[in-house]
Amino acid sequence: MDAKNTFVLLPPSTSSFGINLLGVFLFFAAMFLLHGAFPSLDYDELTIFCLLATVIPLWLYDFIFARVYNRPSTNLSAQRSKPDRRRVVIKLIGLYATFALILFCYYLIPMYRAPFYKPYFYLIGTLLFIAIPVGAIYFWEMDGRLKNPYDEYWRLGCFLTGRFKEAKPSILAEHARAWFIKAFFSPIMFAVLVEYVQFLSTFQWKNISFLDTFNYLLTFTYTLDVLYATLGFVLTLRIFDTHIRSTDTTILGWIVCLACYYPFNNWFGIGLFNYEDNVSWIGWLGQYPFFYYACGSLIILLNLVYGLASVALGYRWSNLAYRGIITSGPYRFSKHPAYITKMAYWWLISLPFLSMEGPLIAFQHTLALIAISLIYYLRAKTEENHLSNYPEYVQYANWMNEHGIFSFVGKIFPALRYSEEKAKCWGSAVWWKKV
Repeated sequence: MDAKNTFVLLPPSTSSFGINLLGVFLFFAAMFLLHGAFPSLDYDELTIFCLLATVIPLWLYDFIFARVYNRPSTNLSAQRSKPDRRRVVIKLIGLYATFALILFCYYLIPMYRAPFYKPYFYLIGTLLFIAIPVGAIYFWEMDGRLKNPYDEYWRLGCFLTGRFKEAKPSILAEHARAWFIKAFFSPIMFAVLVEYVQFLSTFQWKNISFLDTFNYLLTFTYTLDVLYATLGFVLTLRIFDTHIRSTDTTILGWIVCLACYYPFNNWFGIGLFNYEDNVSWIGWLGQYPFFYYACGSLIILLNLVYGLASVALGYRWSNLAYRGIITSGPYRFSKHPAYITKMAYWWLISLPFLSMEGPLIAFQHTLALIAISLIYYLRAKTEENHLSNYPEYVQYANWMNEHGIFSFVGKIFPALRYSEEKAKCWGSAVWWKKV
């Protein structure tokens, strides 16, 4: 280890794990109370109320106690200057044009006409009803607070109004990437969250089996993930320091991320790899009670850690983007707790090395899950390379080299040990060309 890394300290987390846990409690409390009091309430409406119950305490904590608006990352000044009316109008043109383009894409793409996405468009209608007038007020206030008020919305507004010299392609490209991330992932997360809320709120606890409890707890832990994923993609506000600071610019980073989500997973991703037959851990271990209960409990435990990793991120959850360093919760022990536990969970729940069709098929299934694991490994590496552009992440990764629960792996296999130089070298578009 280099001498400069000997006394590396763990950097503070941008998100409070304790407050995020409180948000989880309020989400489920609101879900059960509202469903009990208003059983006829639609599940999309119920989910929106639960999200409000979660996010309002987070906002109050960040605004009143943490005062995140004072962080340098927000680029906000403590002294408010007079907003420029013309500049704000140009920014609003950029904002509303972004909204219009995204809605047009939703209308144009057949996938979004499926009933699965209907709850999301109910959410979008509600948000737009608020965002269009409130957005004007927010942009007016932010224009007087921003140290550099000529932001990406102003650049896009200039492009749309014919002031092409002011529209920098690199800034517009970053704006497009950030909004693609939000527009693509938020429908998936919210629609899935509504399904989970429906399952959890209507679950019958009479005469349940271990498998019923397993399914309930599994859904509960997944809900922790999509709860904060939904808030993370929908709420990207600079005043709360939840804005997207940068997006991944590497081709490989985008490929391995989108390879895990529909519909891309069926084109070039994990959907192409068949790693199981119709017999899961339940079929293989059902006749052996000790192993059956032990395996089921371990799966739930792994998935709970996976869910708590999302809780640690809070509403700074994102794919392909950086929104501040997270060093609390499971991230206090590992740089990639979500991917590690997810892969371990998939191996346990599918047992690909066992197959009713013989050892050859079992071997094929095992290779398929190894390929999927490799995709998640590449996701971790591309994310790490992107975040290495920030000194706080480099500090965190160097701290993990010595104090993480998997630090011994890097000592046995030095090639797996984090290196700032390697990360920055391979964290560019050149990486894809070399690969």
